[in-house]
Amino acid sequence: MRNCSINGGAIEIQSQLYGVILGGFHRPVLLRMAISDASRRPWRLGFIASGIGLACAASFGALVFHSSISRSLEQGLARLGADAVILPGGVTTHLTPVLLSVEPGSGLLPQDLVARIGGLPAVGKIAPQRTINVADLSGHLPTEMVVFDSKADLTVFPWVVESLDRPFAIGDVIAGGRRPEKLGKRFMIQGVELTIYGKLGLTGAGPFERSLFLASESALQLARGGVLTAEGKPFPEDPLETPSGALIRLKPGFGLEELRFGAASEPGIMVQTGTGSQVAVRQAIEALVASSLATLALALVAPAILVGVAYTGILAERRHELGTLLALGVGRKDIVFMVVVEAGLTALAGVVAVIVASMGIIAVFMRTVGFNLEQRSINLVLPPVWECVLYALASALAVAGTAVLGAAMASWIASAQSAWLLLRGKET
Repeated sequence: MRNCSINGGAIEIQSQLYGVILGGFHRPVLLRMAISDASRRPWRLGFIASGIGLACAASFGALVFHSSISRSLEQGLARLGADAVILPGGVTTHLTPVLLSVEPGSGLLPQDLVARIGGLPAVGKIAPQRTINVADLSGHLPTEMVVFDSKADLTVFPWVVESLDRPFAIGDVIAGGRRPEKLGKRFMIQGVELTIYGKLGLTGAGPFERSLFLASESALQLARGGVLTAEGKPFPEDPLETPSGALIRLKPGFGLEELRFGAASEPGIMVQTGTGSQVAVRQAIEALVASSLATLALALVAPAILVGVAYTGILAERRHELGTLLALGVGRKDIVFMVVVEAGLTALAGVVAVIVASMGIIAVFMRTVGFNLEQRSINLVLPPVWECVLYALASALAVAGTAVLGAAMASWIASAQSAWLLLRGKET
């Protein structure tokens, strides 16, 4: 800031202050002073902006990698299968396949059972499925079709290894890993056209690899198109109303015994569960990933302390200027306004430069480390571009906001001193 002390200073700034006395105080005057102060010592501006930029880079990187690791872990853990599955009583199953997709069978769960089971305290998410046999593409042997809820899915989408570059839509199906259909192929089932939207990876679970998976909305399309099942019955309009089974993901802190106890009151069903260790590991990893956000929130205190300490020293150096402003009748809030504008410009310079650099670093990281992980079959899922932009904006606002808050507190404390003592060069 230009020196406005009694011993001498910039004539231009002093004349502006005299205009304030004669014509009343105007915020644009202090705004111009703040802009002038921000550029008067570029080295100091650079140091503070660099510190704020590093904090912003750390925040942005933490958010991006937190999202990436969360997605990757969620996909990897989801590929292990559901924690448990609800099936009609008396159904013979194999544990590994059934935790990925319910096996075909004539038994169906009672109506509204999924809603009741989903309301149990131990259930975090429930995904009903219905297996239906229809005539295959050549019109002879039956093809297993699995109708699933695309919004509540637990196991189908995580196993998709390739898909069309668009959202999953009505008329789309996902082919199991052993199916012969190619990605994007259009085919007819009894006069209704469907499209292969995605292909699943190889799981070793026969029913999961030889089936076609379609959403309940596409099932309605088949029903209205007059498609018949292998038994000659009309394809149901709402297959998930009475599903063949329901996959379950437990809430954090709940175990398999709580699920069994809650489902014991429902007659005619059986609960097939995975291993307790699998559930414990998944819940522990989810808790660990969630705790990293709390660490990030604490890290945002760093820029506030950094800028607060920096501006405490800066304002101590400029105590003659503060005393002159106070003596001329400039209010405390207006002094804080001027310092906040200066700190805001400094923070803006830091966060913009660092976010642009961070985007480039992440791109390089994915092309090097991410590629090496992919070669080792370790999938690192980067958030989409729009989400990265949101993280960048959130990081910039959070870090710049805490930095400005630190400068505001420092200026509020400094402007509380007596103008006379500041002009004499003493501090209280």
